[in-house]
Amino acid sequence: MGSESLPVDIEPIGVVRVPLTDDEVRDSWITGGVNGVVEVFPKYEEGLLGIEGFSHIILITWLHKARPWHRAVLKVKPRRLSRFGVPLSELPLIGVFCSDSPDRPNPIGLSIVRLVRRDGRYLHVSGLDLFDGTPVLDIKAYTPDRAIYDVRVPKWYLDVERLAERYLGRRVSV
Repeated sequence: MGSESLPVDIEPIGVVRVPLTDDEVRDSWITGGVNGVVEVFPKYEEGLLGIEGFSHIILITWLHKARPWHRAVLKVKPRRLSRFGVPLSELPLIGVFCSDSPDRPNPIGLSIVRLVRRDGRYLHVSGLDLFDGTPVLDIKAYTPDRAIYDVRVPKWYLDVERLAERYLGRRVSV
Protein backbone atom coordinates (compact mmCIF):
# COMPACT_ATOMS: atom_id res chain seq x y z
CA MET A 1 0.00 0.00 0.00
CA GLY A 2 1.18 3.49 -0.82
CA SER A 3 0.80 6.63 1.19
CA GLU A 4 -2.11 7.99 -0.82
CA SER A 5 -4.40 10.46 0.90
CA LEU A 6 -7.96 9.56 1.69
CA PRO A 7 -10.70 12.11 1.27
CA VAL A 8 -11.55 13.19 4.81
CA ASP A 9 -14.35 15.63 5.47
CA ILE A 10 -14.70 16.22 9.18
CA GLU A 11 -16.75 18.96 10.79
CA PRO A 12 -16.84 19.50 14.57
CA ILE A 13 -20.20 18.77 16.19
CA GLY A 14 -19.43 20.80 19.29
CA VAL A 15 -16.80 22.24 21.57
CA VAL A 16 -15.48 21.62 25.08
CA ARG A 17 -16.00 24.36 27.68
CA VAL A 18 -13.76 24.33 30.74
CA PRO A 19 -13.42 27.34 33.09
CA LEU A 20 -9.75 26.58 33.79
CA THR A 21 -6.35 27.38 32.34
CA ASP A 22 -4.50 24.86 30.20
CA ASP A 23 -2.01 24.31 33.05
CA GLU A 24 -4.83 23.57 35.51
CA VAL A 25 -6.26 21.00 33.08
CA ARG A 26 -2.80 19.45 32.55
CA ASP A 27 -2.21 19.18 36.29
CA SER A 28 -5.63 17.60 36.88
CA TRP A 29 -4.47 14.37 35.24
CA ILE A 30 -3.21 13.12 38.59
CA THR A 31 -6.60 13.71 40.25
CA GLY A 32 -8.73 12.25 37.48
CA GLY A 33 -9.55 15.26 35.34
CA VAL A 34 -11.80 18.30 35.60
CA ASN A 35 -15.46 19.17 35.31
CA GLY A 36 -16.64 20.82 32.14
CA VAL A 37 -19.36 21.08 29.54
CA VAL A 38 -19.56 19.68 26.05
CA GLU A 39 -21.52 22.21 24.01
CA VAL A 40 -23.13 20.42 21.08
CA PHE A 41 -23.91 22.74 18.19
CA PRO A 42 -27.66 23.29 17.62
CA LYS A 43 -27.79 21.41 14.31
CA TYR A 44 -26.57 18.24 16.06
CA GLU A 45 -28.72 18.44 19.22
CA GLU A 46 -31.17 15.78 17.97
CA GLY A 47 -28.27 13.33 17.97
CA LEU A 48 -28.29 13.45 21.78
CA LEU A 49 -31.71 11.80 22.05
CA GLY A 50 -31.47 9.03 24.68
CA ILE A 51 -27.98 9.85 25.95
CA GLU A 52 -29.18 10.82 29.46
CA GLY A 53 -29.23 7.25 30.76
CA PHE A 54 -25.55 6.54 30.14
CA SER A 55 -23.04 6.96 32.96
CA HIS A 56 -20.12 7.61 30.59
CA ILE A 57 -19.55 8.88 27.09
CA ILE A 58 -16.62 8.77 24.71
CA LEU A 59 -15.46 12.06 23.22
CA ILE A 60 -13.47 12.05 20.00
CA THR A 61 -11.78 15.40 19.65
CA TRP A 62 -9.33 17.42 17.60
CA LEU A 63 -6.36 18.48 19.75
CA HIS A 64 -6.41 22.01 18.38
CA LYS A 65 -3.37 23.29 20.26
CA ALA A 66 -0.98 20.85 18.58
CA ARG A 67 1.39 22.74 16.29
CA PRO A 68 2.08 21.68 12.68
CA TRP A 69 5.62 20.51 13.51
CA HIS A 70 4.20 18.27 16.27
CA ARG A 71 2.52 16.20 13.54
CA ALA A 72 5.94 14.86 12.45
CA VAL A 73 6.67 13.39 15.91
CA LEU A 74 6.85 9.59 15.98
CA LYS A 75 8.76 9.00 19.24
CA VAL A 76 7.99 10.57 22.61
CA LYS A 77 8.63 10.29 26.33
CA PRO A 78 5.59 10.17 28.64
CA ARG A 79 6.28 13.82 29.54
CA ARG A 80 3.28 14.59 31.73
CA LEU A 81 5.07 12.86 34.60
CA SER A 82 7.81 15.49 34.38
CA ARG A 83 5.26 18.07 35.63
CA PHE A 84 5.27 16.13 38.90
CA GLY A 85 9.03 15.85 39.37
CA VAL A 86 9.94 12.73 37.39
CA PRO A 87 13.18 13.49 35.51
CA LEU A 88 12.87 13.13 31.72
CA SER A 89 16.11 11.15 31.77
CA GLU A 90 14.31 8.35 33.65
CA LEU A 91 11.44 8.08 31.18
CA PRO A 92 11.59 5.69 28.22
CA LEU A 93 11.46 6.77 24.59
CA ILE A 94 8.43 5.10 23.00
CA GLY A 95 6.48 5.23 19.77
CA VAL A 96 3.80 7.92 19.72
CA PHE A 97 1.12 5.30 19.03
CA CYS A 98 1.86 3.81 22.48
CA SER A 99 1.05 7.11 24.18
CA ASP A 100 -1.58 9.76 24.83
CA SER A 101 0.74 12.46 23.53
CA PRO A 102 -1.00 15.24 21.59
CA ASP A 103 2.09 15.32 19.36
CA ARG A 104 1.19 12.83 16.63
CA PRO A 105 0.50 12.67 12.89
CA ASN A 106 -3.23 13.26 13.40
CA PRO A 107 -3.89 15.06 16.71
CA ILE A 108 -7.08 13.20 17.52
CA GLY A 109 -8.06 12.80 21.16
CA LEU A 110 -10.18 10.10 22.75
CA SER A 111 -11.56 10.68 26.25
CA ILE A 112 -13.96 8.63 28.34
CA VAL A 113 -15.80 10.94 30.73
CA ARG A 114 -18.62 10.64 33.25
CA LEU A 115 -21.89 12.13 32.01
CA VAL A 116 -23.19 14.10 34.99
CA ARG A 117 -26.28 15.48 33.27
CA ARG A 118 -27.72 16.73 30.03
CA ASP A 119 -29.13 20.22 29.83
CA GLY A 120 -30.52 20.55 26.32
CA ARG A 121 -27.53 20.57 23.98
CA TYR A 122 -25.08 20.91 26.87
CA LEU A 123 -23.53 17.79 28.39
CA HIS A 124 -22.09 18.36 31.86
CA VAL A 125 -19.20 15.95 32.36
CA SER A 126 -16.46 15.08 34.86
CA GLY A 127 -13.08 13.45 34.36
CA LEU A 128 -12.28 15.71 31.43
CA ASP A 129 -8.69 16.02 30.17
CA LEU A 130 -9.30 18.57 27.41
CA PHE A 131 -8.64 22.29 27.10
CA ASP A 132 -11.29 24.95 26.75
CA GLY A 133 -12.26 25.32 23.11
CA THR A 134 -11.30 21.78 22.05
CA PRO A 135 -13.40 20.83 19.00
CA VAL A 136 -15.54 17.72 19.47
CA LEU A 137 -15.65 15.51 16.36
CA ASP A 138 -17.96 12.80 17.69
CA ILE A 139 -19.64 11.46 20.82
CA LYS A 140 -20.34 7.80 21.50
CA ALA A 141 -22.10 6.17 24.42
CA TYR A 142 -19.80 4.07 26.58
CA THR A 143 -21.50 0.69 26.75
CA PRO A 144 -20.59 -2.53 28.62
CA ASP A 145 -19.60 -4.27 25.39
CA ARG A 146 -16.72 -1.77 25.07
CA ALA A 147 -15.22 -2.67 28.46
CA ILE A 148 -12.07 -4.78 28.33
CA TYR A 149 -10.94 -6.57 31.46
CA ASP A 150 -8.02 -8.73 30.33
CA VAL A 151 -5.69 -5.83 29.53
CA ARG A 152 -1.99 -6.52 29.02
CA VAL A 153 0.71 -3.83 29.01
CA PRO A 154 4.44 -3.99 28.19
CA LYS A 155 7.22 -3.98 30.77
CA TRP A 156 8.20 -0.36 30.04
CA TYR A 157 4.65 0.72 31.00
CA LEU A 158 4.84 -1.11 34.34
CA ASP A 159 8.26 0.46 34.94
CA VAL A 160 6.83 3.94 34.31
CA GLU A 161 3.91 3.22 36.69
CA ARG A 162 6.41 2.26 39.42
CA LEU A 163 8.47 5.37 38.67
CA ALA A 164 5.35 7.54 38.98
CA GLU A 165 4.48 5.86 42.27
CA ARG A 166 7.98 6.54 43.61
CA TYR A 167 7.82 10.25 42.75
CA LEU A 168 4.13 10.89 43.41
CA GLY A 169 3.69 8.66 46.45
CA ARG A 170 0.78 6.75 44.98
CA ARG A 171 -0.11 4.56 42.06
CA VAL A 172 -1.40 6.33 38.98
CA SER A 173 -2.18 5.10 35.51
CA VAL A 174 0.25 6.51 32.98
